[in-house]
Amino acid sequence: MCETRTNLRAQRHQNDILTGQFHNLSEERADLMQRLAESEEARKYERDTALAVERSLREHNALAVRNYTLLIQ
Repeated sequence: MCETRTNLRAQRHQNDILTGQFHNLSEERADLMQRLAESEEARKYERDTALAVERSLREHNALAVRNYTLLIQ
């Protein structure tokens, strides 16, 4: 009986340790998921900005070519 109680106490202690680790990992996962979402949002913003800059440069290039062509004629 004493051995059973000792084993039960050891199992409870191990269970408490594992529960604590589980909660820590759950918090870490939530933090990582939030950081991932922020990173994806920043990447989307940077991509959209780069596309807008590229579009603007293409428009300015086309305008410059048109003006240069008109100037030559």
